[in-house]
Amino acid sequence: MIETIDNLIYKYRDYSNIYNKISLEEKKNNIIKLKRGLYETNINADPFTIANVLYAPSYISFETALAYHGMIPERVYAIKSATFKKNKTKEYRNKFGLFLYQDINPNAYPYDIIQIDVFNQKVLIASKEKALLDMLSVVSPRNNKKELIDLLYDDLRINEDVFDELDKNKMIMMCDLYSSKTLRLFKKYLKELL
Repeated sequence: MIETIDNLIYKYRDYSNIYNKISLEEKKNNIIKLKRGLYETNINADPFTIANVLYAPSYISFETALAYHGMIPERVYAIKSATFKKNKTKEYRNKFGLFLYQDINPNAYPYDIIQIDVFNQKVLIASKEKALLDMLSVVSPRNNKKELIDLLYDDLRINEDVFDELDKNKMIMMCDLYSSKTLRLFKKYLKELL
């Protein structure tokens, strides 16, 4: 369970030196520091349950969501999430792993985020379609259809069977929300596939 420093101060209020008590609990691995002022009390917590809380607002996306949905073959080692209006990439490293946060266009942010259940905790993650659009919105621009197809199937190694099942109309509708050259090209490609 995630605890703030204020929660811990209240929990240990009967100790003469609250901060020494918190430090002792950290050394015993009864609490794990996630970042300044934020702790996890479950040493077996799933990193997905931490990602949304560590930096908010955010939802899991990019390579992490693509891997979760079985769209890419690689196992990812960082939990990468989308956020907006932060104007910087944020990184946290703790005992649960590496957590990366990257801005997407604020117009696209609220769409097609789903909730999954991870050990009875709700976690926000991009849908298959949204994860792919988020990913394409942050890569270096592609200039033609061949470069786009190479990006999809060679560089990102998108599973073609899963890609065929994606809701193309939904993606076409959302492409304009990103203001991305690559997504303008991707929109044309999707229309050809219909």
